[in-house]
Amino acid sequence: MNRTRNRPELGWDWGHTWSTVDVNRQPVSTLLSSVFGGYRFTLPKLQLQRGTAYIGAASRLRRLVKELLLPHGQKTNFKVAVIGGSISWGQFTSKRGETDWFSTFTRWMISAFPRANITGRNGCTPGVPTPYMIMCLELSLDPDVDLVIMEYTLNDGLDSVLFGNRVVQDMERLVRRVLALPSRPAVVLLQVPSFGMASYRGGHPKNNETPPDAYAHFYETSEDAQVAISQYYDVPYLSLRTALYRLAAHKSVPGFLWEDVFVDHHPGDHGHKVMADLMVHLLQRTAVGLLIEPYGAPDAEAAAEALPEPMYDGNTAPNTTMCLVGDAFRSQLVSAHGFAWVNEGTAAKPKPGYVATQPGSRLRLRVDTDRSSLGSPPGERVALYLHHLRSYQHMGTAALRCVSGCTCSEVRVDAHIKDRVSQVYLVKMEVSQSAACEVEVEVLPDSRSGEHKFKVSGLVVAERAGDQSDAMERISGDNKAFGLRQHNGDDEQMVIAKGGQFGKAGGARSRDFRRHGRRRRRTSRRHGR
Repeated sequence: MNRTRNRPELGWDWGHTWSTVDVNRQPVSTLLSSVFGGYRFTLPKLQLQRGTAYIGAASRLRRLVKELLLPHGQKTNFKVAVIGGSISWGQFTSKRGETDWFSTFTRWMISAFPRANITGRNGCTPGVPTPYMIMCLELSLDPDVDLVIMEYTLNDGLDSVLFGNRVVQDMERLVRRVLALPSRPAVVLLQVPSFGMASYRGGHPKNNETPPDAYAHFYETSEDAQVAISQYYDVPYLSLRTALYRLAAHKSVPGFLWEDVFVDHHPGDHGHKVMADLMVHLLQRTAVGLLIEPYGAPDAEAAAEALPEPMYDGNTAPNTTMCLVGDAFRSQLVSAHGFAWVNEGTAAKPKPGYVATQPGSRLRLRVDTDRSSLGSPPGERVALYLHHLRSYQHMGTAALRCVSGCTCSEVRVDAHIKDRVSQVYLVKMEVSQSAACEVEVEVLPDSRSGEHKFKVSGLVVAERAGDQSDAMERISGDNKAFGLRQHNGDDEQMVIAKGGQFGKAGGARSRDFRRHGRRRRRTSRRHGR
């Protein structure tokens, strides 16, 4: 879109700024030549500082930047990732993979830290809120990731309560899950304007419709309440709202008007460049900080600390994988009679699952549905969602039941549909809590298609018992198609590697991607909602 195109005429760089600042008689511009050379900002300097809303001690980020500057030993490979919604996925950018902020930032990192081998993975899921990612984090992040940027302000909506804020509590659990990954990654919260904020008041010449378009005040956002998370967990926080508001709303600066930056509530190319500016500036600022105050024992101690108790009492997520697909799903197998693990896709785009074609075939799986450690009463049931294929041909019916360690009502599934499509669906079972709940899938003799194929490709165990966990219902639900393309195998996640190559990584296939190092040039054009 032309009105939200990149604005190279607004660009600036540091020039000779750092050549007059010495550390140990060497100019900063020399010591950090690759970090400061070549990148041109769009956002003015003062607004870069305004948008850097909280840095704190940033111990994990300081550790990462130190290692990027001086890779040593076996640590030469680094992974950076983003999780969030359609904004960071790249919706409404002119060329996803090139003009979205994460691609711009990843390429800058690759050039800024030439001694490091850096790979960036875009694990975003359009239209999906934080509670889903709490469950399905493993489908978007590698366990050895080094830096994770999180962007959920828009998708999580609003909660006007200051104490006991739903959005803050959800985000705390996700932050804890990411911080607890084996690699102990650095985390940055990148907040964007809430719905209606990148607009004008009703009655304004640019918003004079009846009724007027949505408008939100500066304070109508969850990001201010989430500052407590940044401070409690020492997680830097960047604010696109604060970076732009003075220019767009107070001063009406040409080039930075809301309509120059945003297509609707999604930023265009220009807005994405501003988001990249904020991330680049944060890492540059961290690099300079390391020269002035070198990384030392107190930093290392803080970066290695165990997570504190939750800010909100008991606000933790299960310490288990909850979205089980691919190898994680296969690890739940107890027995398979008549079912076989089959890849019905291609090597480049696999679609694996357990497939049976004869009545009487049985598949037994064991999962952990115990949520007592989270304070769930023992009598409350846990939702379990089974991924299965439905199609217009070949498909039969199956019975799902609990057979050991837990109880549930039997559920029957007819996998034959009239629409001429083949899609992954979810079916919900409400099971009792158990550390070893065994469920069985049995293919039945009934069939509307005349055949008996049944395919099971994964399952999701709800984060919490009872009505506290409705994340799956918010994006799909019982007997509905699971349309999240980035996690159902239809789309692959974009990966950018050193040398400017594009690759792809899917949630269920990321291990295969890492093992074989596939690289392809094609970039997905599909837009999320």
